[in-house]
Amino acid sequence: MNAELTMRVEMKSDAIDVRLSRLSQLFDSVDPSPFREGRLTASAEEYFLRRVKAQPRNQPVRIVIHLPAGEMTRSPPFDVAAALTGHFAACAAGEAKRMSESIRTWRQAALIGFVVLSICLFLAWQISNNLPARPMTRILQESFVILGWVSVWKPIETFLYELLPPEKRRRQQLFLRLSSAEVVVCDHS
Repeated sequence: MNAELTMRVEMKSDAIDVRLSRLSQLFDSVDPSPFREGRLTASAEEYFLRRVKAQPRNQPVRIVIHLPAGEMTRSPPFDVAAALTGHFAACAAGEAKRMSESIRTWRQAALIGFVVLSICLFLAWQISNNLPARPMTRILQESFVILGWVSVWKPIETFLYELLPPEKRRRQQLFLRLSSAEVVVCDHS
């Protein structure tokens, strides 16, 4: 997780088993005030995502965190399990919101693009039917056709390469699985 910190992480009996020497190895701030949820370090978040991704989808997630006794009796008490699952629930909600926003933006761009395409194709058709056949007329007609297709380029690209690939939905599902994980915190001496 963090190169300077020693942290032993193992997979035992289908549980994600994490041994920490300090709680700060897992959270950016061990005092989540004014927020109830703790903020995981980026490396810890990615580690948990990789581990849960390796587990079968229908298997419930169980996380066992081993802390020294001194870390467990901190004052004020810090609910590691709630902070961990709360972090993943917030990440899942964030992924859902980003996906919803992407879809909304794509719909607007697609609507604008297809309206512009329709107008440009109509103008190109009008030019070819109502103006004499000259090189300038042909250039004007083709310019409208190209402009129309360029206007739908970005919505099509967004749909094919950002909205269709399942990675974003998969990441949200992983966060949801982690947010409902059974988290056990115990001491190790």
